[in-house]
Amino acid sequence: MKRKEKIAAGFLFFLAFMWICTLVSKSIYASKLPRVTTALVEKRRIEHVVEADGIVKQGSDVAVHTLPGLRVLKICVRIGDEVEEGSELFWLDKEDLKEVIAKKELEAAKLEYQIEDMKENRALDEMERQKGIRRAEEDRETAGDKAETALQRADEALQQAEKELDRFHQEEATVSGNQVGISEREALEKNVQSAEYGKEDALTGNADSLRNADRNLEDANTPGRADSALEIARMELENLRKEIEKYREIYKADGKVASDRSGTVTKVNVTVGERTVDGAAVVCADKEVPYQFETLIAREQKKYVNQGDAVTLETPEGKNELVINYLEEDASGSYRAVVYLPEGKGTLGMSGTLKKQEVSESYDCCIPIDALHQEGMGGRYYIYLAGEREGILGRERYVEMRYVKVMDRNDSYAALESGAVAKEEEVITGSDKEINGNMVIRVE
Repeated sequence: MKRKEKIAAGFLFFLAFMWICTLVSKSIYASKLPRVTTALVEKRRIEHVVEADGIVKQGSDVAVHTLPGLRVLKICVRIGDEVEEGSELFWLDKEDLKEVIAKKELEAAKLEYQIEDMKENRALDEMERQKGIRRAEEDRETAGDKAETALQRADEALQQAEKELDRFHQEEATVSGNQVGISEREALEKNVQSAEYGKEDALTGNADSLRNADRNLEDANTPGRADSALEIARMELENLRKEIEKYREIYKADGKVASDRSGTVTKVNVTVGERTVDGAAVVCADKEVPYQFETLIAREQKKYVNQGDAVTLETPEGKNELVINYLEEDASGSYRAVVYLPEGKGTLGMSGTLKKQEVSESYDCCIPIDALHQEGMGGRYYIYLAGEREGILGRERYVEMRYVKVMDRNDSYAALESGAVAKEEEVITGSDKEINGNMVIRVE
């Protein structure tokens, strides 16, 4: 009995030892496994919050102009200064202005002389043209008279030749013919033919002379080429006189340039000692037009923001419930949003934050955003689940990879297609080591 008891005790000791070794081995094995945290899916709404920082800008700019080419004597304002109607902006050098006016008046005087010369030359050209027309008309009349005289003479010569030939025929009929009579008849016939040729030549010559005379008269009546130089010079003179009058008005104001309305100076484009250039000398934000808040909305957030949406604008002056008045795509790919401020609110350069909240419909299968993974940029979404199976040391937990379709998401949660994950399944939200499919894990 004692021997059997010793054997039984030894066997029990062996079993206990093996159990302890198993526990120790399992503990060592488990300690090396990735430790993961899990969560169950839940039903919730996905809230999207768009926040964008920006600044207050002018609603409208007003430019103050002056004539170019004038030397600046003094500048009275800087960027950010508030000005009222009549406030002095800058002063122009009056002595320099006097010299500029003198040069402009000299230009005007030269232009007046040029205009007078062009008027006289145009009158002389017209006189020459009329003289040419008169001479061409006289030549045409003379050519007509000569043609008529030549034709009349040729016709008389032909009639005389024909008359002599007829008389010879009458005499020949009563007197017997002889060799002398034949010769005389031939001569008379030649005279008739020669007279006919003379008449034809007269007609041809008359036609040529009259045609040339008509062409010369047509050329003389041709209008001269279009020339607008005189009219252009007159317009230039008129414009120059108006410009001189503007210079004189500035001179009468002692060179002072003032604002014509209230505003805030945003640009000063003149420099002391330098001459003014064509363009705005000073630009002011018009106080009569309400200020506006501008910000950039990221492209991926554009689907939650539209023109006309209600937003909350928070500035140092407080919170205001406003609307997005204008929304356009920026060159960078973002979207520029503009919100008009209430009249009298805001100051130029004031910072602020635009907020827009939008809550989606209720989704049955929502997981923490940390549990969602993606295969590269634009690839498929997938999640890891903590599954359970039989292993070497008994029941063990392992990683199950599953592709899912994302319906909506924000910075905290992702809504999956309904039924993608069962209510009792545990979704892995974190791990102290890198994990992948089928890997044995330890769930904490």
